[in-house]
Amino acid sequence: FGSVFVNGVRYDISNATLVKDGQPATQADLAVGQVAVVKGSADSNGGNGKASRVEVENNVIGPIKSIDTANNKLLVLGQNVTVSSATSFSSNITPTGLAGLAAGDRIEVSGIAAANGDIAASRIEKEAGSSFQAVGVVSNLNTTVHTFSINGLTVNYTTAIVDGFTAGQPAAGDIVAVRGTAFDATTTTLTATR
Repeated sequence: FGSVFVNGVRYDISNATLVKDGQPATQADLAVGQVAVVKGSADSNGGNGKASRVEVENNVIGPIKSIDTANNKLLVLGQNVTVSSATSFSSNITPTGLAGLAAGDRIEVSGIAAANGDIAASRIEKEAGSSFQAVGVVSNLNTTVHTFSINGLTVNYTTAIVDGFTAGQPAAGDIVAVRGTAFDATTTTLTATR
């Protein structure tokens, strides 16, 4: 209804620019459990605010490779995802929880990444798109063949649009958002478009 609650503050978003995964979004694209960056102002008591921009960036978008129900974990694009009782699930996942998911299902995961790269999922949604995305720290960088890793995912950025880097290209330790439309499940390699 024209507002979102983030960290206990109600932000009016009626005039805000909404962005999800780098694309323009609508209020219908926002959901409980998504991690969001809100730009705007809050009143002096911190209870209400007015947002000028709200950005949601999913940690990973892609097919589930495996589900470990004993440990409440998923593997998606080489990223370890942990599910807890606090994880919110979209209404098209039935029954709610890991029991409503299967290997091969395409999902969007929003959450908080630990220092080791594991994602504590705050929101999981089933989606039917054809794009892939991963957010994480660059490691195993090879600038000759234009590849790097984000945890267990290899990223080939040979033909990708690369922007926002001080050195003009990724560097080891950079936090990146990688998007692409081609994923090789055999080698766990994402061919990045951006």
